[in-house]
Amino acid sequence: MSSVSWRTPASAVVTVGAILGLVWATGDLISSISFRSAVVVGAGYALLLSTSGTMVSAALQYAGADVSEKEADTGRAVGKVENILILTLTLLGAYTALGLVFTAKSIVRWQDISSGNTTYYLTGSIANVTYSLVFGVCLDYLLGTL
Repeated sequence: MSSVSWRTPASAVVTVGAILGLVWATGDLISSISFRSAVVVGAGYALLLSTSGTMVSAALQYAGADVSEKEADTGRAVGKVENILILTLTLLGAYTALGLVFTAKSIVRWQDISSGNTTYYLTGSIANVTYSLVFGVCLDYLLGTL
């Protein structure tokens, strides 16, 4: 069995959980979210998850970060969860909670940070957080215009 076989189901579970959290936090789905808004939010999650890896890879290449395949796999998995959390918190307007996401990620990845490959960690983290936050703010603006 491949070491990456768990990613798709895990990403799906986290995405569904984030969407359910968004629905729960905003109240009744039928009365508070139009079908158009639900489609835009779903498409937003899909677009963010499918494009963030490319953006982070470009930033890492620009920074000249040299990483092993194991480190890259870990970064991708953690990054996708981070994307979902940041987009959900941004759509909820819970900007102060974004610091908790970054702090939790730093605690989880402490061993990677202390191993000396800080360029990879910092560049990847900051690029991913920035991209997810800008994406979320743009999506929130788009939802406000619907």
